[in-house]
Amino acid sequence: MTRLGLISDVHGDPVGLELAWSHLMVMGADLIVCAGDLVGYGPFPDRVLAFVTDRRIPSIRGNHDRWALERGPGEPDEFGGGTPAPETLEDLRALEPSLVLEREGKVVVVVHGSPRGDMEFITPRSHPPRILDALLATLGADVLVHGHTHRPMWYRSASGGLVVNPGSIVSVPVVESSRSFAMLDLKAMAVTFHDVESGRLLEVSPWPGSE
Repeated sequence: MTRLGLISDVHGDPVGLELAWSHLMVMGADLIVCAGDLVGYGPFPDRVLAFVTDRRIPSIRGNHDRWALERGPGEPDEFGGGTPAPETLEDLRALEPSLVLEREGKVVVVVHGSPRGDMEFITPRSHPPRILDALLATLGADVLVHGHTHRPMWYRSASGGLVVNPGSIVSVPVVESSRSFAMLDLKAMAVTFHDVESGRLLEVSPWPGSE
């Protein structure tokens, strides 16, 4: 199992989710994982959770997922998203804030914001190479996958470790979105980024200071 499909920040958009899933299946993904924020902003949280559950897509809990749980049943989303049904909230409650996978002798850690919390943004200014190197070393990870920023990124350390954000899937006018997903080849330790609608390859420049 060498090819991991990476998605994040679905935000209640089942159409974008289904498109990304379809492209990744055609591309030969062995497993698809989600870096959180399944709900919020978009109108169809129940459809998103049903899709993820039915297809057994491992996902973690993002900040919008956590906020939905904190609001509780029937409470409206202050960001305009659809109100999750009680069954959807139960599915969200079952999610963990992080996920560790071992594939092809590689350790992959999946978080939403950063390992320090679901609200921390990983940006070039806040996370230069020395910080990303330290995170990989502290976690004992070969790959760190995160989301939250809605912007795709990749960083390769001198030791060959990777930090990857696949970008966001959601397409609603109230939030910025890259409309992208990623494919991670663990054997080659390489990542590619793709457009949600067409599946076409997107060019994403390496993180400043990437090896």
